[in-house]
Amino acid sequence: FRSINVCITHFMHLTPKAGDIEHLYGGKTYYMDEEYLNNTLDKVLLEATKKRNISVAAIILIDPASRSVDTGIGELLQHPDYSEGTYTMPNMTTLESVNCYAAALDFLARRYCRSDNRYGRISHWIMHNEVDGGLSWTNMGVKPVTIFSDTYIKSMRMCYNIVHQYDQNSEVFISFSHGWNIAAGGGWYKVRDMLDFMNLFCKAEGDFFWSLACHSYPAQLGNPCTWDDAQATFSMDTEYVTLKNLEVLDKWVSVPQNQYKGGIRRSVWLSEAGTCSPSYADKDLQNQAAGFAFGWKKINALEGINGIQW
Repeated sequence: FRSINVCITHFMHLTPKAGDIEHLYGGKTYYMDEEYLNNTLDKVLLEATKKRNISVAAIILIDPASRSVDTGIGELLQHPDYSEGTYTMPNMTTLESVNCYAAALDFLARRYCRSDNRYGRISHWIMHNEVDGGLSWTNMGVKPVTIFSDTYIKSMRMCYNIVHQYDQNSEVFISFSHGWNIAAGGGWYKVRDMLDFMNLFCKAEGDFFWSLACHSYPAQLGNPCTWDDAQATFSMDTEYVTLKNLEVLDKWVSVPQNQYKGGIRRSVWLSEAGTCSPSYADKDLQNQAAGFAFGWKKINALEGINGIQW
């Protein structure tokens, strides 16, 4: 398992350029930069899929308009309340913007979920990055967690519905940091609150099989001795979930109210995880290795943890 960043605003145009691929969706034609796709996405996906039999997750990202290769696409996809941060929440407030976003997802699924794997394959779809840190990573301004979660689940559900037209076995993931019952950064949300709202919205609007992509770093990023994480306990009210207390995630997905339609366990991938070394001193590197070994033993023992990407 490995992941690859797929930033829609790096290859999508409103007006055609030389070598672009036309993609008709919802009565509107969009244009995709074939050279970029060949050199940036196809190359990696083919190496993983056909040569190494590696399952790949795409992290779906959207640049703000100021950094998009086509400002028209950027202005359509940037959330109207975007204020700062590396990436924007997709704009789903107008029909034109929704169609543009859906067209991008449809193009990616049509290209990378083919039965012949001609261009390589995307098996997992991680929707944006550390969405509990929305201000930094999936920005739509300062919003209550209810409003943010409602918008985010729309993005997840759209991807799920489109991709499943091409691959019934694909999985869609919510991405979050190690903050569980505490905001991991200023202006961030609690992960558990967002997961609770995912369940509530699915109960009201219809469930779909979304899964968890966790970044279970140590509570203090520079300390590889994750067994010392005082803020990572074995309570379901723990502030952080790190490699120390993966039992919390394992238990969360075992509870029927958190399962797909109340009976099917959601997947848990530690899609960005590891232990950091504060220096290249031998003692620090030994602690870094020990921290990962500590986590690896837990992963192997916990049925609810599907895998890890260092």
